[in-house]
Amino acid sequence: MFPFWKPVLAPVLAAAEVQRVVEIGALRGDNTREIIETLGPDSVLHVIDPVPGFDPSEHEAEFPGRYVFHQALSLDVLGDLAPVDAALIDGDHNWYTVFHELRLLTEVARRHQAPLPLLVLHDVGWPYGRRDLYYAPETIPAEFRQPHRQAGMRPGRSELVATGGMSAGLWNAEHEGGPRNGVRTALDDWIAGHDRPVRTVVLPLYFGLAIVAEEERLARQPALAAALDRVESAEGRLELIELGESIRVRAMAQHHTVVADLRRALAEAEGGAAEAAGADSA
Repeated sequence: MFPFWKPVLAPVLAAAEVQRVVEIGALRGDNTREIIETLGPDSVLHVIDPVPGFDPSEHEAEFPGRYVFHQALSLDVLGDLAPVDAALIDGDHNWYTVFHELRLLTEVARRHQAPLPLLVLHDVGWPYGRRDLYYAPETIPAEFRQPHRQAGMRPGRSELVATGGMSAGLWNAEHEGGPRNGVRTALDDWIAGHDRPVRTVVLPLYFGLAIVAEEERLARQPALAAALDRVESAEGRLELIELGESIRVRAMAQHHTVVADLRRALAEAEGGAAEAAGADSA
């Protein structure tokens, strides 16, 4: 979700005048500083991640009173949080988790007679828009788990591949599509059962980003509606094309670096083997 911050998320969250934000899935904590600095001194950021790739105490010390870390599963935390203005959802990419995250966020808002938070969901595109991923399969009730195994994926192919492919080391659903399978399916199912009209903006870039706001909120906050209009405008789409190209170029540069390092290591290994063979023959 981090690459979307400057062109999309920062202006949308600012237009929504959010003060309380929950971030589900923090990875390396890349978004933390951006969120807190953008939202201002009165904001509070709750971060939920069972296995953070950073030291949360550093953020807690740097942003005292404004940063609250929860080292737990999102479904064990969201029901007990006070209402938030926005939820950034980028944690466990499967139907069960995402659908129930949305349900809990809705229930908390209704219980406190508060507006539904602005919802931002990553990975609504390929590969996990229509396919479940389980970081820890045992945390998902058995009746909601798709058949799954540790194997990779390729675009345009429903079944997992025998070797290689994307995310081969993760627990991926055996097949793409069908009921209760994937992040976008969870969002679609939640929208179908939601009791109020919403606007959904989907950006088909960098694994897909969805922004969801109730129409009632957009009527109260015309600046937020305008920010979403801009994202979907020709100018906004051009910025997304530029973002997509910058992501592609960085990925290609990293790929070429990895390939060059691998070739160098192989050449050094072959050279060492040849020296050893020469010494043996002598």
